[in-house]
Amino acid sequence: MWKVIYIAKDILLARNLEKILKENGIATILNQLEVEKDELNGNVEILVPKYETQEAVDLISQALIYDDNLREDYN
Repeated sequence: MWKVIYIAKDILLARNLEKILKENGIATILNQLEVEKDELNGNVEILVPKYETQEAVDLISQALIYDDNLREDYN
């Protein structure tokens, strides 16, 4: 079962958070809720397996507090 742990305000932030989660071995699904005109804006749900919820929330919280580069597009 998958659980929504965060709703990013755009796809760029969602992809960067997804990268952090995957680097830490957490499977991730992105679900874009709405698509704006340029397709980069719009809320994006980040889902993880229910049993990894706490670890994922901790990683995202830490990234949002300490990583000033989350909005940059680094693939």
